[in-house]
Amino acid sequence: MVTSPLNENENKPRARPARALTVIGLILTALGVFGLLGGAYLGFGAGFQVAPAVPFGEVMTVEVSRGDHAVYVTPNERWSDISCTGDLDGEEFGLRPSMIQQGLLLPERWDSQGSFGADTAGALRISCDGPVSDARFTVGPVVTFLDVVGAVAVGALGLVVLAGGLVLVILARRRARA
Repeated sequence: MVTSPLNENENKPRARPARALTVIGLILTALGVFGLLGGAYLGFGAGFQVAPAVPFGEVMTVEVSRGDHAVYVTPNERWSDISCTGDLDGEEFGLRPSMIQQGLLLPERWDSQGSFGADTAGALRISCDGPVSDARFTVGPVVTFLDVVGAVAVGALGLVVLAGGLVLVILARRRARA
């Protein structure tokens, strides 16, 4: 016996396409939420990976891994008057100022003072000083302008996918009612 794709009672198409739209919409919605969360992590996650802050004039000792690291200071207008000096496993290092390096926003706002590279993991001893009252400094991962652009792109893509998923779910519900 061949079954008709029409519901015999109401002469309407079956709800299978609506169910498929709902499933695809829910999958896209979930992917969109993950995209938004990923963008937020990429954009704000570095701020949660900094060493405990130390007041200007004191020495911070912190273990750093191989790679690039940044020094962040209390937000101020006297960037050029602040100096940071120190050593990594006994060898002096200098900060590299960068025009594309960005400050941190969460959980606390920090201005970027510069970055340095570590060829090997080791103990960093660093001190910062300058004419800024109640200033503090910390060490954390480098955040560049390109990192911010990437986070915004991932978040925007997640938002588009989320919106597309919600539209499909709404369409599926309307089709199921009709």
